[in-house]
Amino acid sequence: MQGVVIQGPTNYVKDVLPLYKNIPNVVWSTWDNEPSNNIELIKKEGIKVIQTPPPTFGGYLNVNFQTISSYKGIKYLKSKGITEALKIRGDIKIDKLKLFLKLLKGDNMSFISICKPNVRSLHYELIYSHTSFDFPGDHIIYGNIDNLEKCFNFTVENNMQIPPESLIAYSYLYNSNLEFKLDYHTFIKYGISFFAQRCLDNNIKINWLKSKWDNLLTHSADKNLYDY
Repeated sequence: MQGVVIQGPTNYVKDVLPLYKNIPNVVWSTWDNEPSNNIELIKKEGIKVIQTPPPTFGGYLNVNFQTISSYKGIKYLKSKGITEALKIRGDIKIDKLKLFLKLLKGDNMSFISICKPNVRSLHYELIYSHTSFDFPGDHIIYGNIDNLEKCFNFTVENNMQIPPESLIAYSYLYNSNLEFKLDYHTFIKYGISFFAQRCLDNNIKINWLKSKWDNLLTHSADKNLYDY
């Protein structure tokens, strides 16, 4: 049984709510300081709302905001017997959402894509060193509910410049007792898949409202980055 965790602020609630009409098992996990009128709009659509105090320390690129809200939503769905879930931000729109969920059903752990090596010169360290984003895929993640729980069951206590994508992947692999190595062949070996090509094949668009990108998969800044 599938579910959806919408995580984060409610700024774009009027834009994204129509997508979830007739989509079952949806929860919006956000903060207790969100505008009350936004919260009421969500509840009127029959969507469960979880409100949590925001973290006092956000971490690099606000990773703690993402992990805490995602984890709360995942735990709620798990308590309701949901076995697979989509984790998505509150400022992301996926058209053809029902088709998208159908295409991902049964995926053990699936990310949007993995970056090709040496594309971006962002330097960071996490047991290893590398000169590229390995994992530009934390906007949308799908998988078995237990695996999603492993992804987001952590917070950070310092401001080390490690991209949230890498920390999420590390958390999943570590909590699964798997080798930590961020490369395509390792992910495939462990049953991790990527869904960008499925979206392209089915003309499914992913609109990132905050950045005003009509489609994450074809945006001029990122369209050559992905290894599907």
